[in-house]
Amino acid sequence: MHWLERWIFPPRCVVTDRLTDRLDISPALVEKWRPKVDLCPRCAEPSAQGWVCGRCLRSPPAFSRTQVAFEFEHELRELIHQLKYHRQLHLTRLFAELMAESFDRHGVEALVPIPLHRTRLRERGFNQALEIARMLGKQLDLPVVDALSRPKASPSQTNLNAQQRRRNLKSAFVFQPQSLNGIGKLALVDDVITTGSTMQAAASTLANAQAGLVIEAWALAKTL
Repeated sequence: MHWLERWIFPPRCVVTDRLTDRLDISPALVEKWRPKVDLCPRCAEPSAQGWVCGRCLRSPPAFSRTQVAFEFEHELRELIHQLKYHRQLHLTRLFAELMAESFDRHGVEALVPIPLHRTRLRERGFNQALEIARMLGKQLDLPVVDALSRPKASPSQTNLNAQQRRRNLKSAFVFQPQSLNGIGKLALVDDVITTGSTMQAAASTLANAQAGLVIEAWALAKTL
């Protein structure tokens, strides 16, 4: 938030409505939402002492690192639902600010939002991953690239387990030729990571299309 904007409209917590120092969220809530366990740097699943987990050692994902700011719990879950299902698009700026403060962007040259199928996009009216990526791109001065499309209308992932999610997402994404224009490292952006199946499917599509591409997975929150 620009200093003049903060002066005219002092920031208030979107949850408590109390005045805050800088962002529209209470610092106490931000700390409450942080993961309370060590995470695997590759997939962001709980892992002792933050080591690469056994699953990633046995079968490395297509992305080199996962960065998540928070656990998908508490008030944050409700705020994300407010964005996705009640069109509270003003929250994207706050989410992007929190992600920008939490993530290491070293070497990342572009952001690629996880796309929605046109049917889901028509129902919702917007793609929350794209809207967050746009705000995050402004925060980090990074371009947002539509490198993927989603021509397959996959059923909702909400009530599926990890194996069902992987099967559901098979061939879900299509690479858009010439979209990366020599970009060597990018970050896939989504609002929430659950099992990681969506990120894996998207990253695999990109990695298969462009040899040597380095891919990170970024999300505001993760189910732990």
